[in-house]
Amino acid sequence: MFPQVNLENKIQQLSQENVELKQTLADLKFEYEKQVLLCKAAQEWKNKYDRLFQENQQLNQEQKQLQDEISNLKNQIKNFEINMQQIQEKTTNLNQYQLIEANSIRVQQHNQELQRELETYQQKAQFVLQPKTVIDNNIQFYQLTLGWNKDIQNLQLSYRQENDSLIFDGYGEIGNKKVIYQQIHNVGKKALKQNQKPLISLKQSQMQMTFEV
Repeated sequence: MFPQVNLENKIQQLSQENVELKQTLADLKFEYEKQVLLCKAAQEWKNKYDRLFQENQQLNQEQKQLQDEISNLKNQIKNFEINMQQIQEKTTNLNQYQLIEANSIRVQQHNQELQRELETYQQKAQFVLQPKTVIDNNIQFYQLTLGWNKDIQNLQLSYRQENDSLIFDGYGEIGNKKVIYQQIHNVGKKALKQNQKPLISLKQSQMQMTFEV
């Protein structure tokens, strides 16, 4: 049999090892939980980046479509001006001149209409409105993100709600040119609460509005 002293020392040694093992286990558990939290946070940041990247791709595509439409309108105006010049060059008598003059007025009016359409597209190209639905804590929200050209200065924006539509009005300047923004956004089947004040978040060249559905 072991002497009493040796037995007590052995028990004390085992107790000390047990305490150290428990502490090691607790440290490993803490480190594991920390790694799980870090992995979760990293995945959330990745999801956020992927979402923002897709939204940016869509905005770039919409901007390119607007630029193509503007270019097409400019080409139409140029073709009308060329046709007008050719008609004037072929004028040989008063009757032809009067006929061409009448055509010229029609062409000029049409050009003015095209110019107004061009200006409307140019104004619209300065702004991009992006809607989406968000669910947070089982509550559904309707979120609108309005982005605009960073070169617009002294921008003033307002909105009002009429039935199922949100009407936006804006006024600003780019250099010496005025920028006027008007848009009616139909929310469709998203039933917004009447007269509610949305949560508004402002960033550089961007405004985000969140409505409760």
